[in-house]
Amino acid sequence: MRILPPDYHIHTALCRHGEGEVAEYVESALAMGLQEIGFSEHIPMPQIYDPTGRMHISEFPYYVKQIESARVKYPQICIRLGLEADYFPEHHDYIAEFIAGYAFDYVIGSVHFLGDWNFDHPDYISRYEEYGVDAVYRDYYALIRQAAASSLFDSIGHFDLPKKFGHRPHGDLNDEIQSTLQAIHDHGLALDVNTAGLRKPVGELYPSEEILKRAAEMGIPVMLGSDAHHPREVGWAFAATCSRLRELGFTGTVQMAQRRKKTVPLHDAAVAR
Repeated sequence: MRILPPDYHIHTALCRHGEGEVAEYVESALAMGLQEIGFSEHIPMPQIYDPTGRMHISEFPYYVKQIESARVKYPQICIRLGLEADYFPEHHDYIAEFIAGYAFDYVIGSVHFLGDWNFDHPDYISRYEEYGVDAVYRDYYALIRQAAASSLFDSIGHFDLPKKFGHRPHGDLNDEIQSTLQAIHDHGLALDVNTAGLRKPVGELYPSEEILKRAAEMGIPVMLGSDAHHPREVGWAFAATCSRLRELGFTGTVQMAQRRKKTVPLHDAAVAR
């Protein structure tokens, strides 16, 4: 029986746009045969009005307690404490201080906002045309490069997120993509291979297979994430994704513990205790 890699991108009802408690996600992972998972709730951002996108800062200790309780209740599976932290350059110091305040196993850096626009929210799709699709991608990749250079993160989440609703660049963005991958490589980060894209209108992985092939050629490591917002989404399409990653040139995936990376062969993702 194939051992699937850890699922390191899992949310719960605490994110305000998910369903289910920590225990329900753990039980779903156990039913799938996963040996390791990690929860990565969104960082609370008191400076950002985002009532449907993240928990209040007062709830974060409860999130941590839920992870700790699950570790005791389910000793048969390794459960990591993670964080998905939106990158806002103007709030760098707050983000750094928040991350330092908890014993995270890993921190995913992501970009969901361009200015005040939550561009991956379905209620605000109309702004793509007024902003300009190519401008969205350019500004997004510029922020990803800043995030990679910030020393805050262990991986970059859903690398080409602006395609979520099917918006494709009109011009040639190869240089933007390459320079962004180079920044990720140069700063020692991993890429979040995020299967949520398969459930979205775009219908493909984040990042695309073309981008993943480039990443493999550059030696950029990858870690898998379902971006689950419901227990049934844990480990979504992992077996097929692992097979495709091997075809694209990857030989392993990253495992995380206490902000340290370990690469494990794709065919043998045994838990790194």
